[in-house]
Amino acid sequence: MNAYDVLFDHHNTLRGLCKKITAMPPTSPERRDTLDELLVELDIHMRIEDDLFYPAVQAAASKLVAISHAEHRQVIDQLTVVLRTPPQAPDYDDEWRTFVTVLDAHASEEERDLCPPPVEMPEDELNVLGNKMSARIADLHASTFEKLHVRGRAAMLRAM
Repeated sequence: MNAYDVLFDHHNTLRGLCKKITAMPPTSPERRDTLDELLVELDIHMRIEDDLFYPAVQAAASKLVAISHAEHRQVIDQLTVVLRTPPQAPDYDDEWRTFVTVLDAHASEEERDLCPPPVEMPEDELNVLGNKMSARIADLHASTFEKLHVRGRAAMLRAM
């Protein structure tokens, strides 16, 4: 599978989870479980981008990669606000909507500006990269450590 397809598919996974969470009552246990699922997917997504995708397009798009790294920080910062805001708080829905907006804007900018990067990658390189990204996603999905790591970090942020 080509790297752009892997990236777009995972963006759609994140968007789908956000939509699902938005439709649930803020205090429901199902929402919390789905939010935990989103946290794992988001961590996996940022890892495949940071470890595989961005280095592959860095030479052709260094400024765009730098912007993407900054946007990752914005996504994490807003996610931290959501995790620290009690679901029953009056401003929780606003914080959640802001997070979804920041995440979607980041994904949309990547899809528009980095796929393809300013200099085309050969199809065989895109496929090799896409296969590495898919394999990494599968490995991280199968990792109990990954899930515990992300959930532990989220618990810590919620407790602060």
